[in-house]
Amino acid sequence: MRKGVNPAKLENNKVENESFHQVIVPVYLPNLEGYYKEGLEILKLCLESIYLTVHDKTYISVVNNGSCEEVKVFLDELLKLEKIQEVIHTSAIGKINAIAKGLAGHNFDLVTITDADVLFTNDWQKAVYEIYETFPKAGMVGTTPNPLSISNFTEMIFFDNILNSNMRFYNISKSTGNAIDCFFKSIGWKGVKSTIQKNKAFAIKKDNVLAIIGSGHFTATYKTELLAEIKIKTAKAKAGGPLLHQYIDAPSIKYGHWRLATFHNYTFHMGNHSENWMMDLIKMPKQNFSIATPQLKKYQSNLPVLLIRKLLNKYFFKKALFKKYLSKKGLSNDEVSEFLL
Repeated sequence: MRKGVNPAKLENNKVENESFHQVIVPVYLPNLEGYYKEGLEILKLCLESIYLTVHDKTYISVVNNGSCEEVKVFLDELLKLEKIQEVIHTSAIGKINAIAKGLAGHNFDLVTITDADVLFTNDWQKAVYEIYETFPKAGMVGTTPNPLSISNFTEMIFFDNILNSNMRFYNISKSTGNAIDCFFKSIGWKGVKSTIQKNKAFAIKKDNVLAIIGSGHFTATYKTELLAEIKIKTAKAKAGGPLLHQYIDAPSIKYGHWRLATFHNYTFHMGNHSENWMMDLIKMPKQNFSIATPQLKKYQSNLPVLLIRKLLNKYFFKKALFKKYLSKKGLSNDEVSEFLL
């Protein structure tokens, strides 16, 4: 039986949360040996860089996806220090299901989903918001430019801007070019295949704001409504490209949204081995600042998106035609061939 009235019912039941931007970090470090030997150090760098660079209306959720006891203890300590706002401990349920755990019970305007081996630098949120406010059709914005993403789920950007003279090749800074090279090396490649990939980027410009066409998803910020399907579905496998496409890529392009990236580099992929340059970047002071909620506009194309994507993939992105188009956008024929290597 129940005696009396639950005190919670007498309290103000309104949930107080002024945050509008969530950062979700799924973490899988089953041990600290072999491939994962430096995993905890990399995780510490990642979470510290997020803490140092975000504004005061950011909600950081870390989902411990079956990691070892050392990781669990570290995350609990971060929560006590209020460097993160939420930590969820689960068994190894897989990346997509871990992301779903982080999304559950929340409804923020924007959600950044990032791997646990990413290093964030100052002003990354400001750059993301600027793109979303300038390009209302954006549904996903990355912070690490990648020239090879130019034709990766970008069909609708090309369709919508085929005659736009402001979508072309632009010179990028030396620091961004070096960051692109650094990213390629961090994923096991030898680096950029040509100097043109370090000097030029295919981007769209509006109101003096530049956004690079295409984005990878190792770290990216999404409009929250495009992640709705993750909340209600369960992935039956733990990892893999097809799952990421189904739950992360597909919703952001289903209704004609654009995949864009910031014109300058704001995040670095660290991999599983710490280096001195990472330690140097993490020495930056904490950014203590407030920021206005970005003015986001909901968008859904009325066009037959699936049909348009199929046609562009079948005809437009065929190498000869695509090369001819790009050669009219700021590169010579030889430079286009070099860029697409």
